[in-house]
Amino acid sequence: MDVSAFSEKDFDVKEWINKTFKSTEELEDKDAFVSSLVMKLQLYVQQVNGSLEETSQSVLSSLPRILRDTQLLQQEALALKDKMATVKQEIAKVEKDTALSMTALEKMARVKTELQVAKQSLHEADNWSVLANDLEEVFESGDIEKIGGKVFSMQKSLSMLANAVDYEDKKLQLEGLKNRLEAMASPKLVQAFTIRNLDESKIYVNIFSKMDRLPQLLKYYQNCLKVSLCEEWRKIREVSMEDNVTSWLNTFYDKLLLEWQDQVKWCNQVFSTSSTVTLIDIYADVLCSLDPSIHDTITGALKYLSPPLQLDLLIELKKITQNFARNLNASLEIS
Repeated sequence: MDVSAFSEKDFDVKEWINKTFKSTEELEDKDAFVSSLVMKLQLYVQQVNGSLEETSQSVLSSLPRILRDTQLLQQEALALKDKMATVKQEIAKVEKDTALSMTALEKMARVKTELQVAKQSLHEADNWSVLANDLEEVFESGDIEKIGGKVFSMQKSLSMLANAVDYEDKKLQLEGLKNRLEAMASPKLVQAFTIRNLDESKIYVNIFSKMDRLPQLLKYYQNCLKVSLCEEWRKIREVSMEDNVTSWLNTFYDKLLLEWQDQVKWCNQVFSTSSTVTLIDIYADVLCSLDPSIHDTITGALKYLSPPLQLDLLIELKKITQNFARNLNASLEIS
């Protein structure tokens, strides 16, 4: 007998009975079959009832334990809640204490920094006084390199005394010392530039750079070269008085081109800045400062020529000047 159909969702009692009895149509004793079937069903019912009773007893016996477990879970949940609240309070306390500690540490760090700055300022103030006292003696020695070293040390000390009450007075004092050093060094500096003493020139460039006066040093160099080139123009005219203006200009332009190449090499060894711009400024100044000027020289030459010859001279001078400009531009590109 198949009883699995009882558990189906769409179980139909009539259909199951008809299906069961259909297989017994050929049996002679159908009553006996029915009695047997009923007995089997009763046995199954008893088994199901027994199983249900056992399950009920098991559930009933398990309820107290489940209740106890539930109570324990509730107690543990409450304990965990209390513990979490305690931990939260502790965390808040730690955060508060940490914030106070960090504030205290930051304050201590600021105080430490201020003390270090004050200590350094006192040290630099003392160092300034020592250097200022020593400097007069060093000035008397005439040792420009040593004087430059002392002035540079005072300049470094002054940078640490920016908040000092007498900062402006010390700044003026330092500028005065720089002026004295520049005045003492300028004759030797001009001599070094004039004779192109490479080693001496580098020393002065280093000294003036350290005391932030390199622009002033470049002015000395520019003036030296300007004076030298203007003197060349004067010599060319005096030595070759019998020559004409075309010869003078040719010679002078050749001198300028040759001097350009030499000065570019020399400047690149001495100065850290670009020499090209400096030399262009010097050459422009020289051409405007010649005595007599090129314009006056040409005008003087034209007075002694007839108009046709004047035009020929001007054309020739233009060619000479254009050739000089092309050659100088080529030298610029190489530089």
